[in-house]
Amino acid sequence: MSSKRICVYHIDDPAVNELGPYKVAGNPSGREELRTTLGAEEIAVLLIDIDQGDAFDAIVEALEIRPALAVIGVTGTNDVNKVIRAQRAGCRQITSKPLDENDLLLAIRKSLNEASGSSEAPPWGKTLSVIGTSGGAGATTLACYLAMSLSDSTKSSVSIIDLDLEFGTVAKSWDLTPRFTVADLAHIDVIEEQHIEDYFLELPSGISVLPRPEQIDQAQSIDETIIRNVITSTKSLFPYLVMDLPRKLDAITGCAIEECDKLILVAQLTVPGILNAARLTEGLVRFGVPIEKLEFVVNRYNKKFQNIDIKALEEKVGKKVIGVVPNHYKSLSLANDLGEPVSEKNPIRKAISEIATKLCGRQNAEAQSGSWISSLGFGKSS
Repeated sequence: MSSKRICVYHIDDPAVNELGPYKVAGNPSGREELRTTLGAEEIAVLLIDIDQGDAFDAIVEALEIRPALAVIGVTGTNDVNKVIRAQRAGCRQITSKPLDENDLLLAIRKSLNEASGSSEAPPWGKTLSVIGTSGGAGATTLACYLAMSLSDSTKSSVSIIDLDLEFGTVAKSWDLTPRFTVADLAHIDVIEEQHIEDYFLELPSGISVLPRPEQIDQAQSIDETIIRNVITSTKSLFPYLVMDLPRKLDAITGCAIEECDKLILVAQLTVPGILNAARLTEGLVRFGVPIEKLEFVVNRYNKKFQNIDIKALEEKVGKKVIGVVPNHYKSLSLANDLGEPVSEKNPIRKAISEIATKLCGRQNAEAQSGSWISSLGFGKSS
């Protein structure tokens, strides 16, 4: 049974009395009492109402006293800016009023896991998900070249999974005719190393590919439980994993986002592209995905013919872009038709290589966000 202690600040809800193995060791009513509690007790979690006026200052102060403290913010509003501000202040999880006992317990477990840094993955490895903010944004192209760049720069094995189960084109990008797909792994309860070696198609470059199902109807029998099994098994065997996501928010996409270290949103500098990027960002943050987990890439950029500045996107999403990929449509289109990558000297390759370096420099992987699949409201896939 856990001995983790929780401090509850400015929250009066019966759910905090039903926390199973976790003990509420303090319920201070003011900042001075909060400081005393944090100093005197071995507090692991701070549960705080971020709708209170002094909440953000209290979070900062609490983390100064206990830097490893796992902070969970509670709010009764849908104010995305407030959620972002809370995350930047130090909240590891956000949950909503009225409190749900099961959701709160899950947030506590996730926060403690993040605070302890207990990931078993190599400190220099990462799992990346890529999603387009509008149709034709070039997310699959970026995902494929990102995998290539990681393999080139780290000399490590890299895997890529095509999670656009109906219309994915990762295999076509390398002109592959695979014997196995993600549908073949779907029927295995315990995925072992030998399964990964057998079902992933390894390229000479060191990239291992798991394509989308061969038949479109096979996608309907795959749910998020299966995908989580595939992802976690793959993560344990490859230093780097890239996932190409469909442009939709469902339980499978939510699972992939939850399991990744970074979610790369690929946008073009068009009015629809920018508006969709802002809309998607707002939705993800509202569902509980930390803004720090999101990174933005501008694709198909041509300064000479661009009517909209990069700053317009940055202002809308509230974050700087991590990279800009130039528009070399002709060379890329030819390469895709031939099933071959563009030359290493191509500006596209160079730009994505720089993005890979920024994303996966040999630094400690950032903590993953908590579960948010249930927040999507789609329920379980059938």
